[in-house]
Amino acid sequence: MYKWIEINLDAIKENYLKVRDFVREETKILGVVKADAYGHGIIEVSRELENQGIDYLGVTEISEGIQLREAGINVPILVFGPFLPEDIYYIKEFDLTVSLADLKSIKLIKDKGVKVKTHIKLETGLGRTGIKYTQLDEMVGLLKNDENIEVEGIYTHLATAMWDNLSFTMQQYSEFLKAIEFIESKGFIIPVKHICNSAALAKFPEMHLDMVRAGTILYGQEVAGKQDFHGQLINAWALKGQITYLNELPKGHSIGYERAHILKKNSKTAIVPVGFSHGFSVEPIPRPGGVMDLIKILGKTILRYLDHSRVKTYVKIRDKYVPIIGKVGMQMTILDVSDIPDIKIGEIVELPGRRTNISPTLPKVFMKEGKPIRVRKITEKYEEISMAAK
Repeated sequence: MYKWIEINLDAIKENYLKVRDFVREETKILGVVKADAYGHGIIEVSRELENQGIDYLGVTEISEGIQLREAGINVPILVFGPFLPEDIYYIKEFDLTVSLADLKSIKLIKDKGVKVKTHIKLETGLGRTGIKYTQLDEMVGLLKNDENIEVEGIYTHLATAMWDNLSFTMQQYSEFLKAIEFIESKGFIIPVKHICNSAALAKFPEMHLDMVRAGTILYGQEVAGKQDFHGQLINAWALKGQITYLNELPKGHSIGYERAHILKKNSKTAIVPVGFSHGFSVEPIPRPGGVMDLIKILGKTILRYLDHSRVKTYVKIRDKYVPIIGKVGMQMTILDVSDIPDIKIGEIVELPGRRTNISPTLPKVFMKEGKPIRVRKITEKYEEISMAAK
């Protein structure tokens, strides 16, 4: 295949079981599988989590929920994102649970007269979607004694749980509890309350409440700061490719576009057929979180300009790290493999990458017990355009 993504389903299982052991027995777990399960394969990951007894799955878009239902996934699915009027009947047909993030959504469901399962989404500081504290009285009036809107839960989303500074997280938690107290004072009791994302569930056991939302933690990504999972999680994702070309070049030879690297000695180089068209080396532009953060970013930029070894990107061959040299191309990357003895065409290279940035067109190879059990390839499909549309 030359290049592929390898997904370790056993790692996802083990990470889930670690979370299950960490939270109280009565606390439910929602597995977040939005964005193709963070690049890990939404159907395969959801199937594995369902087999392990996950209580809920979470997605952003209704289309993701429909995809899971059509694949035979039966566990409750909470849709985080907003929905449009035309979505109401799909929500009912595919038995999805939607988020009530504004009063208009509540009125829309009431007007349609369709029975729908819901979770109330509160705005406590993220500034994205959610019902505000000042709207709670009207919200309770709309929901109370309504036969069509079944409120299963209530939640909010934390903005800074990954920070060491806990003040804003604690403020959001306080706002959330205050809102719940107001709602329940009106005689409207909500069964499932949840606020913890991956960072919060690892750091704040007192916030676990009735359910936690496990996202990146399921895939082996540890959160920053003091928490209980350091060194315990297993990475479930790997970008791999095969060497397709070897070359020997003399000292002083330039490498790649704009002669971005000049060889300091006679070197052996290799090509791996992965580039920025596959999402490799595509990175977000960081926004400094403060003056010190800004200084670090500027320092790294200067070191990159100087082609310093401390800021090079490295790949792994035979458990040894070798540097990428020159600029990453559209479909090819050049490696310095001088220190790998007897390297051959076809050898496997493991490359770093941002999971959600990597192109979904790359094949995904799903592994269990060290063996591939399924390969997923995406092929483009084209639909005929009707004469009316033309």
